[in-house]
Amino acid sequence: MANGAHYGGTLTLKRLAVAAVVAAIPLVAGCTSSAVTTPSAVTTPSASIPPTSRTPSTAHTGATLSLSTYTVRLVQVIDPAQPGQYTLSPAAGDRYVATVFAITNTSGSALTGNANIEASVIGSDNQTYNAYPVPVSGCTNFNYGQVQLAAGESTTGCVVFPVPTGVSVVKVKYGGYAGQGDFGVWLNP
Repeated sequence: MANGAHYGGTLTLKRLAVAAVVAAIPLVAGCTSSAVTTPSAVTTPSASIPPTSRTPSTAHTGATLSLSTYTVRLVQVIDPAQPGQYTLSPAAGDRYVATVFAITNTSGSALTGNANIEASVIGSDNQTYNAYPVPVSGCTNFNYGQVQLAAGESTTGCVVFPVPTGVSVVKVKYGGYAGQGDFGVWLNP
């Protein structure tokens, strides 16, 4: 990464730990042990997100936000998203919600990041739901969450979340992982 910037801030041990957990979820989801929790149990109360001194950019679904060295547009929220051909169905009482992002590198150097770590959704229950990297019909995940863009390059991809059936997605957040870097919030709808 010496030749480029990381658009979500400095790569930290926390980020690596979260990436390892996110990568392991599909393996754990296939287990039958009663000790394994369902994807919807991977929630974080919004109060536990580290505080940031930055005020987020806020818009509505469909809008583009400028975040330091890149722009992000929340193209659409697919609710519910249908599991892909080889995707496990969501846990009982849950559904998949997919967010489609268009990301453009506006810097003069290469950018790299992980959309599955940078994105989250906030439900009407005021809980934050983290990505569950499964394929769904109608949209394609970034390269397993990885976003790598040369200067001026753009890409579009999908991030999927398990959300309880009685909970509406009221906000979508992108960027600023662990209080580092700018982030945007879209109000849904």
